[in-house]
Amino acid sequence: MDLQALYSKITNEFSAKILNWAVKKTGSRPDGEDLAQEVFMQVFIAVSKQGKIKKLENFIWKTAHFTWCSYARTLVRRNACELPDVLPDGTNFAQDYADDDALKNELSRMRRKIADLSKLQREAVILHYLDGLPVKAVAKRLGITETAAAWHLFDARKKVKKELETMKNENSYVYSPGKMKVSPRKGMNVNASGDVPQNPDTNKINDSLIRQNLCLLCNKEGKTIDELAELTGVSKPYLEYDLDWLVERELLLLDGKRYQTSFIIMNQKYFEYRREVYSKHRNGFISTVIEYLWKNESNIREIGFYGSDFPTERLMWAVITMFISYASRNSELLLRLKNDDNREIHSDGGKYHVMAMDYSNGHKHDISGSYNNSGWEDFLGIACDNYSEIRFERYYWLGVYNFVGKEARPEVVFGEKDTQVRLYKLYCDILNDCFSLDSINADEKEKLAEAVESGLVLKGSNSYKPNFVVFTTEQLARLQAEIYAPLLSLITPKFDELAKQFSKIHKADFPKAKQSNIDHHTYLDLWMFDIFTLMFAVEENKLFLPKTSSEGTPLTLILVK
Repeated sequence: MDLQALYSKITNEFSAKILNWAVKKTGSRPDGEDLAQEVFMQVFIAVSKQGKIKKLENFIWKTAHFTWCSYARTLVRRNACELPDVLPDGTNFAQDYADDDALKNELSRMRRKIADLSKLQREAVILHYLDGLPVKAVAKRLGITETAAAWHLFDARKKVKKELETMKNENSYVYSPGKMKVSPRKGMNVNASGDVPQNPDTNKINDSLIRQNLCLLCNKEGKTIDELAELTGVSKPYLEYDLDWLVERELLLLDGKRYQTSFIIMNQKYFEYRREVYSKHRNGFISTVIEYLWKNESNIREIGFYGSDFPTERLMWAVITMFISYASRNSELLLRLKNDDNREIHSDGGKYHVMAMDYSNGHKHDISGSYNNSGWEDFLGIACDNYSEIRFERYYWLGVYNFVGKEARPEVVFGEKDTQVRLYKLYCDILNDCFSLDSINADEKEKLAEAVESGLVLKGSNSYKPNFVVFTTEQLARLQAEIYAPLLSLITPKFDELAKQFSKIHKADFPKAKQSNIDHHTYLDLWMFDIFTLMFAVEENKLFLPKTSSEGTPLTLILVK
């Protein structure tokens, strides 16, 4: 007997029996029809694989039994609960769990998928499920054979089930919408033309949960408006406006009928991959930086800047921080990747890179990639200030580990501009041997007392000394020329290798992202060698690890006189 004949035999002989059994099991006609159709789907799949079944009736009822067991487990949502081999007559799971909202929603969603079927399959499903016609009557009404009708119902059932699984794989955005924060990242040159406008388009994404989810859903793979309507639970007419808005601003690209996000959205997987890359290249890259600086410790101390006599595990925080800043300003590769001319021009009049973070499920991302509450997740990049009247940056500060809270951020870095200037002068003045409290006013005395309390300044019996590193411009120039320049040359080939690796993965993961956006993220990935250098040095017990804000705040504060 060929397969078509076998399918016809199964449909003719068992459809009524299985349907009656299924209605009795579930306690309702609609649910019974769902269960019966699932049984036939499983039977047809098994028959297509095995070809010949010796005891057909036994096989069908055995399949029905296991299908019912699986169906019942879905109802009760208790996967760990084992059902008995033989279910007692009269058991009515559907009635017992009629109030299960999740079940109702899934069944309702499955029925709504009927609208997406082909015309023939849609009519077959409506006639069979909604009008209650048997397969034979459906075949007659549609002018097709019973075998064809059974197959169309079977195929329709497969499509509905596939869509349900697709919805589950997309994290059920209908019930648990994702959340995303989007911000424009200004170029490093604050004088560049085309600053971010007062109300950029990115604000209009942050203000709309629908737009956020459209960007999230279209991030890796393109989606049609039908798929987006199903995944969001929002009808197509309501989505069209937001989709058109995102396309007009080139935040989504329309390729045929599929929408795809045009920028990179960072999530925890993104950061974990970054750590994986740095861990893989730890011995050939990060270890090179650490070993080089420790090997040249005596040469570094010989420069004679204030703080050069700090213990090694304390001094190297500042030394590494300064090298990070130097590399970002002198590496040809990094300068090319962060070139302001590469920033995108947006319809809001701004010229900036779009930076987006996936905050779905309330996750607070750990940019170190550890995701283990290690403390490094609050890493804050180097803050530095550049005034035209001085040759070098006035200060550096790198907030890392557990001392980046607002209360730990030094005012000389994050205060108002006039406060920064006054504190800078005060902290430099206390280095003078002739410094006296009598030489400063009441407000400066109060600020000095606050610095002592926070640990930024140490108070002796008759003196005050900074608890951080201070360079003169000449000393800084010497450090850069004698120590940092050779080290940067040493690691430049590794920078090039990592850049290719990061760029390749970004292109693969975000195929519609523009090259300028990929370059910018590659720059950020490379610039993050700072945190991995510090983390790995701490792991090797080469750096002092602060336990409190007062211990940590001064570690990477550097002033340049």
